[in-house]
Amino acid sequence: MQLHYPAPFNSSNNPHLGDCNADPYLQYPYDCCGPNDRWTYPCRGYMSLLGTPQGAPTATWQAGSTQAWSIGGIGNHYGGSCQVGFSVDKGQTFQVATTYEGNCPHRNLGSDPSGQTFPFTVPADLPPGTQVFAWIWYNREQELNMNCAAVDITPAAAANPPGGEGGGYHGSPAARAVSSSSSGSGAVGYYDRPEMLVADDGNGCLTPHTTAELKYPAPGPEVVVGDGAYPLQLPYGTCGRVGEQAYRGQTGEDGH
Repeated sequence: MQLHYPAPFNSSNNPHLGDCNADPYLQYPYDCCGPNDRWTYPCRGYMSLLGTPQGAPTATWQAGSTQAWSIGGIGNHYGGSCQVGFSVDKGQTFQVATTYEGNCPHRNLGSDPSGQTFPFTVPADLPPGTQVFAWIWYNREQELNMNCAAVDITPAAAANPPGGEGGGYHGSPAARAVSSSSSGSGAVGYYDRPEMLVADDGNGCLTPHTTAELKYPAPGPEVVVGDGAYPLQLPYGTCGRVGEQAYRGQTGEDGH
C-alpha cells in the first residue's frame, strides 16, 4: 500500500512529476524491494524535492479543518496501524496529527483508494505555507512503510474553534462521525504533540508480529481505535525514544 491522496513525492499520480520517472516501489515496505532493498528515511529520500517544481503541493488544506487522506496499492495485509502527521522543518521532525490503532488499512475494504479513505483533523495552529504530510504504516509483519507529500496549509478560519470542522472535507457522514468520535486534536498545539513513531527499520524497536496490531506508546491527542479483530500491543526492544524520531541508521543512498 502507498499514500494515494495527497499524491506523494515521485508517485505516478503526482501531477508535478514532470519528466521524472515515478518510483515503482512506493507501495513496498522498508528493506523489501528495489535497489539494495533499502530506502532512505525519512520520506524514502524524497525530501530533496521539497521546494522544487516536482515537489509542489498536491493538496490545499486549511488549518483546523477536517480532511481525508487515502491509500491504495497491492495487498492491504489485512490491516495494521498507521499514523499521519506533519513536518514544518523540512523533514527534521514529524509531529502526529492522528493515530489509527488497528484496522489501518481497512482490512475488509480491499486495496482501492475508494475503500481506503481516512478522515482526520489538521492541527488548528499548523503554520501556514508549504508543509510536509507524512503517512507511516506498520502491518502485522514487522514492516514499515512511509510516504510523504507536500501540502499547502492555509490559516485557520477566525470563527473555527480548536478541534472544530473548517471547510474543505466533504466525505461521507460515516467518515465524519469517525473523526468526530476521536478526541479533539485541535485543542493540543502542534508543537506539543509527540513525534511519529519510527520502528522496524533496523533501529532495534520492533512492532508486534502476526498476532496483534500496534498500540502506540505516544499516540497524540487524536486516536481512532480499530475494529478489535486483533489485540493491540506496544512495540518492544530498544524503544527508548518511541514516539519521537527513533531512527538509528546511518545516512547514505540506501538509508544505512
